[in-house]
Amino acid sequence: MLNFFDILYPQKPYCISCNKRLKPNEYILCNECNGKIDVIKPPVCLKCGRELGFSYQRQTTCSECSKSHLHFVEARAYGHYNGVLKKLIYEFKYKRRREVSKVLSEKMVKTINRLDWPKFDWLVPTPLHVKRQRERGFNQSELLAREMSKVLETSLFNGLVRVKYTEHQTLLDKSSREKNLEGAFDVIKKQDINGKRLLLVDDVYTTGATAEQCAKS
Repeated sequence: MLNFFDILYPQKPYCISCNKRLKPNEYILCNECNGKIDVIKPPVCLKCGRELGFSYQRQTTCSECSKSHLHFVEARAYGHYNGVLKKLIYEFKYKRRREVSKVLSEKMVKTINRLDWPKFDWLVPTPLHVKRQRERGFNQSELLAREMSKVLETSLFNGLVRVKYTEHQTLLDKSSREKNLEGAFDVIKKQDINGKRLLLVDDVYTTGATAEQCAKS
């Protein structure tokens, strides 16, 4: 609980999740809240990265990916979209806490470093439509990609563009998400990425509809 004097004379930043005063070695999140993030654990689907659970150790892909033909090679995420991680992403996207991009990008890079993936030629931020970006003030995926590029030493490709304004995906089911995103993306200067290894960067992976439409573009 913040008191009147904390507001007038702030001494230290506060945890974005629990509002406790941060220690000198903490940033954005306190260590306790950081430890509460629901990290995705193996075994995972080798295609979309969803946690399979130990009762599915003999499976390599989830039921959804087994019956789908996806244009991207693999997808991976750091944690489940709930609790502390959901709060972080909400503050980042909708409260305009741009500094959160540093924390999230570090976790994304940590995930990549655990994988036997080859070095990428380009990092590709998932684009927002110009109208949506104007409303929000920034593209959260681009901020994440920029932070990641510093560590991975990989340049950004900003030639993937959103050409169709779509409604928010949040309340749509998988089929509706796919229809909503049909024809939403295009690529400028495709010759720059032909034959290249690309890492598409986004803040949330739900059904994979966005990643699929971007990959098809």
